[in-house]
Amino acid sequence: MRYIYSHFLVGMLLALTFVSCSDEKEIPDVSDIQVEVEVRRLEQEIFALESKDQIVKYLIENPEIEQKYFLQAGLYPSRAYLVDALWDFREKAENDTLKLDADRIFGDFEKQKKELEQAFKFIKYHFPDFEPPKVYTSISGFANWGFGGDVLDFGDFIVIGLDYFEGKTATYRVPEVPMYILKRYSPDYLVPFTMQIISNRYNKVNANDRTVLSHMIAWGKAYEFIDEVLPYVPDTIKVAYTAQQLVEVNYNEGYIWSHFVENELLYKSERMTVKRYVDDRPTTSEISGDSPGRIGRWLGWRIVDSYMRAHPKVTLAELMADDNAAKILRQSKYKPLNRKK
Repeated sequence: MRYIYSHFLVGMLLALTFVSCSDEKEIPDVSDIQVEVEVRRLEQEIFALESKDQIVKYLIENPEIEQKYFLQAGLYPSRAYLVDALWDFREKAENDTLKLDADRIFGDFEKQKKELEQAFKFIKYHFPDFEPPKVYTSISGFANWGFGGDVLDFGDFIVIGLDYFEGKTATYRVPEVPMYILKRYSPDYLVPFTMQIISNRYNKVNANDRTVLSHMIAWGKAYEFIDEVLPYVPDTIKVAYTAQQLVEVNYNEGYIWSHFVENELLYKSERMTVKRYVDDRPTTSEISGDSPGRIGRWLGWRIVDSYMRAHPKVTLAELMADDNAAKILRQSKYKPLNRKK
């Protein structure tokens, strides 16, 4: 059975657009929630250091950054080794280029700061004990010096690697990353990706349940979290599908679900099966050559969305704390052919 496709239908649906979860849900008023985001530009601070003595002084004055960030990978046995590495990092022309590109692309980071503040307000609405972390930006040289990454959550502060999110206009892109992943390393994805990382704080999973369904529901909960805290961001960004891909998977939802059911995929736990249907791939060829990768994540969100609609009194916090994937599916009353989005 072929993956259903109609150029006319897709064109018509694209013209009409699709309705996102956040468009249908009531968005809470968070205007009275006070959130202040402290942003530190580590890349500006590091590149301003002009000697190894200044690096030593900087590390002494910032022990949290030294211990948690620069020494995160455990590659440097002492501060002296780290100082040498930071000086080498500071002297490499390509890293200076990464910083100049970040300056050009992100400017004063004010746009992203406002987006983070708004997202943190929504998180605090759903999780009143949430304390907004400090936000540090960085250039890591794609972690080639043993520190850094795309987004790292250290609890009381997060570090966002701007060099990862510089996008198509950057001089250098993230190395050894396939294009279907590389497209998500662009400015539009910086805040949603950060929210995905923060969702891990609340997203409880059953470590003993390694089924495809468990992975699907875990990702569905992560997408639901992003949807709730970034209600104005398009679904295309939240699930990292193009508009056409999202229209097609919505239109073919019943067929996709029947593929999972008929092939008894939900309760399989083989790593290769999880990889095929949940992990990053250019396509889910087992369904169709046109079917995008990570289809299990998207389907998991559809199930979680159905569960939340069937149980309107369940809070986001309660959802994230529920690690019973089978129960969520069972109580979701999920019927893809009868649901539109």
